[in-house]
Amino acid sequence: MFDTKRFYDAARADLDAFAVSRKRDVARGAETSELAGLLVQKYGYGLAKAVRLASELADQPAPDLIADVDRAVADIDPNWRANQVRRFESRPASVSSTKND
Repeated sequence: MFDTKRFYDAARADLDAFAVSRKRDVARGAETSELAGLLVQKYGYGLAKAVRLASELADQPAPDLIADVDRAVADIDPNWRANQVRRFESRPASVSSTKND
């Protein structure tokens, strides 16, 4: 039988490891906190969807990973909600690869 809790725990550990690597990149100046937060959010929402789909296929209740994702994003980018609104309001949204001095 599929163990939803074990799968959730593995996904959560993977999310945490990914968030730690992004924080490390922010600390060394390789990424902005805004970019790192966005990467963690997109990655985490994908993991959350995988957990939900696997739980549905196993006919088991789906644990909610979204709150964990949002906490991890906020830990990296405290202004993530405002940054998300700005991104949504800009059309088309893009990523700038210019050097920040």
